[in-house]
Amino acid sequence: MSGSTTVLPVALEGATEFMDANPGANIQVQGGGSSVGITQVRESVVQIGDSSRDLKGDENDGTLVDHKIAFDIVGIVVNPGVPVTNLSSKQVKGIFTGSIKNWKEVGGPDAPIIVVVRDIASGTREVFDQKALGSTTEKPVESKESAIESSSNGVVREIVGATANSIGYISTGYINRLVKPIDYNGVPPDVAHARNGEYPIARFLHMFTKGQPSGATRGYIDFMLSDVFQNSVIANEYVPIKQVQIR
Repeated sequence: MSGSTTVLPVALEGATEFMDANPGANIQVQGGGSSVGITQVRESVVQIGDSSRDLKGDENDGTLVDHKIAFDIVGIVVNPGVPVTNLSSKQVKGIFTGSIKNWKEVGGPDAPIIVVVRDIASGTREVFDQKALGSTTEKPVESKESAIESSSNGVVREIVGATANSIGYISTGYINRLVKPIDYNGVPPDVAHARNGEYPIARFLHMFTKGQPSGATRGYIDFMLSDVFQNSVIANEYVPIKQVQIR
């Protein structure tokens, strides 16, 4: 399988546990971004395409079957040295599109804002663009010209954690002491507020197959959706799929 770097850690953990329980199985997991996973599963390069976004445009040609494995929350994070603890939706849009360039414009110190975003192949970026920046197109909106692009949640975390006056966004499962999560319109990026819709920057995580899966592929997906794996692994970073009403 290949695809979303958001899905990658739990996909790897699931592969390891499944192969331990089934010595004859051989599962190879790669990243590359949601667009890569979707393209490769459509072209039968892989059996599973991992994605942190829905299908779009001609990707939804009726050949792919969607297996939702978790519900994810995308949190806005800043370098721990940034004193700001909350941003409105208008302020977030201004920062990431370049109309707000200094922290003093949003109640912070007189310092330039360093913006870190995901690359254009990222499903996380597309979800953030749509839900936080109001993008209505299939392409990610243009961030400010000086924005730093990154290929994964982990790299965004490292850059924001090491760069003074920086801001970015990552799946909340990746948040640790290196970065500081902030509220969005006064609402924290947690499970309770995402589940009831008060925190809007959230999405389902998917595993797509070309047609109904069979054999080891079916067994692996069933294992990912099992109560044991959902409650012991998925629940550590995301919301187990059975806890969220699938829409």
